[in-house]
Amino acid sequence: MYRAVLTAAAAAALVIGGVTPAVAATPASRLPGVPTSVHVSGAGDAATLTWGAPRSGGAVQHWRVSIRPTEGQPGSGTDVLPATARSDRYGWIRAGVRYTFSVRAVGAKGDGRAVSVRYTAPATTAVTQSLYGLDASGAVVRFPTSGSGAPKTVAKHGAGFAADDVGNVFVPSSDGTKLLQYPADGGAARVLASGLHLTKDLRSDVPGNVYWKDSVTGTIVKLPIGGGVPKTILPSTGTAWTVGRDGTVSTFTTTANGGTVVSRSVHGDVTTRTVANAEQQPIGYFGGLLADGQGTLYVDYRAFGGSAYNGFWSLAPGSSTLVKVSTRTAYQFSATNDDSLLLGQSAGWCAAISEADPFHPCTADHAVAHLFVQDASGATEDLAVTGGPKVWTNGFYPSAADSAGDLFVDADSGLWRIPAEGGAAQRLAMGQYDRLLAI
Repeated sequence: MYRAVLTAAAAAALVIGGVTPAVAATPASRLPGVPTSVHVSGAGDAATLTWGAPRSGGAVQHWRVSIRPTEGQPGSGTDVLPATARSDRYGWIRAGVRYTFSVRAVGAKGDGRAVSVRYTAPATTAVTQSLYGLDASGAVVRFPTSGSGAPKTVAKHGAGFAADDVGNVFVPSSDGTKLLQYPADGGAARVLASGLHLTKDLRSDVPGNVYWKDSVTGTIVKLPIGGGVPKTILPSTGTAWTVGRDGTVSTFTTTANGGTVVSRSVHGDVTTRTVANAEQQPIGYFGGLLADGQGTLYVDYRAFGGSAYNGFWSLAPGSSTLVKVSTRTAYQFSATNDDSLLLGQSAGWCAAISEADPFHPCTADHAVAHLFVQDASGATEDLAVTGGPKVWTNGFYPSAADSAGDLFVDADSGLWRIPAEGGAAQRLAMGQYDRLLAI
C-alpha cells in the first residue's frame, strides 16, 4: 500500500522600497497525482511494471519509468512513455538481483511523486536471445543463439525487418505505408502504424522502439514501443546511419579522414561532432558503420590503392578522434554486441591486386581462424577458431553477435556460429541468410 505525501512551500516576502514580491511552489493539486495499483511481475528474463492512472491532480503528459540497478539496460534504465501507457517491460533481468522499479507521472507543471516496487528474479532465470535472418525466399527465420533447437519461420514475407528482445518482429508492408508486428507468441500480425514512408532498412533497439529512414524526406523516424505516433528524431542521414542497442541513433557524413557525426541519445539529447583521426590524414573509402550498446561507433574504411583492405576505426562516446582498431590484416566478418566489436578473421590475406593477378594469383586461406574482440575500453582478446567458414574476399561483411559474445556469420557454405570462447565453429543451417540480427 502506498500513501500519497503532499508538500507545500511557504512563500517568503522581502520588502524593498514598498514592493513585496512573492514566490510560491506549484500547488500540489496542479501536479499529477500518484500512480495507482503499481505492480511488477516476472516471466523468464523479463519483468513488467503495471500501474493505473492517478485519482487526483493535474493532467498527465507522460510517464517516467526507471529500473535500478541499470546494468544491461538501454537508456540507463529510464523510459519515457506516453500518457496512455499503463505498463513497461524490462528485459535482461538477472537471477538473484534485487531490482527497484519506479514510475511517476509528469505534467505541464512538473513531476508527480514516484511509486517504487521491488522484484527479485528466481535463481533459475537465464537471459535468452534469438538469432534472426532473411532466408532466400524473403521470410524472417528465428534461430536459438545456443546453436541447438530448430529454426522457426516468423514472417513469410519479411523483406526488411527488425525485432525486440522478447521476440516481436517488425516488418514493413509491401507498399511501405504500414508497419506490421508479428507477435512473439505466434499470433496474427497487426498494424502498428500506417500512412508511413517506410524503406526495407528497419532498425530497432532492445526494448522494441523501431526506426527507419523516411523514403520521402530522408529523415530518421522513430515509432515508440507498441505503436503510437511516429516522430522524426534526426535530419537526413548523410552517408550512413545506425542504432545502438541502447537506443542511441547516429548518422555519419564521411570524408576521407573522418566526417560529421550527429547522435541522439535515448533521452532525446542531440549532439554534433566533427571527427577525424589524430594525424588528420586520409584513411580510405567509407565501408560501413556499426554501433554497440554503450554509445561507441565503429567505422569500416577500405584502404586507398590496390590492397582494398577493410579495417575498423572506433569512436568513443563524446569523442571527436577516430582510433584505429589494431589487429591482424585479414578478411573478416564483423559485428557488435552490447559492449564490443567482434571480428571473425581469416587465417590468411592477400591484397586485391594480387588476388586478381592472372599470372600469379594469391591463394591465401580465407577460412575464419580467429575471433578478435575489442571492448569499449579498448581491451582486446584474440581466440583461435577451428573449422570456420570462408570469408568471401576484401570487403565489409556485417554479421551478428549476441551478448554472450557468439558471432553469427552468413558464408557461402551456410549460416555459422563462432563460439564466444573460440574453438570449433558450428554450422547452423545451409543456404544464405541476409540481415542477421541477434537480440
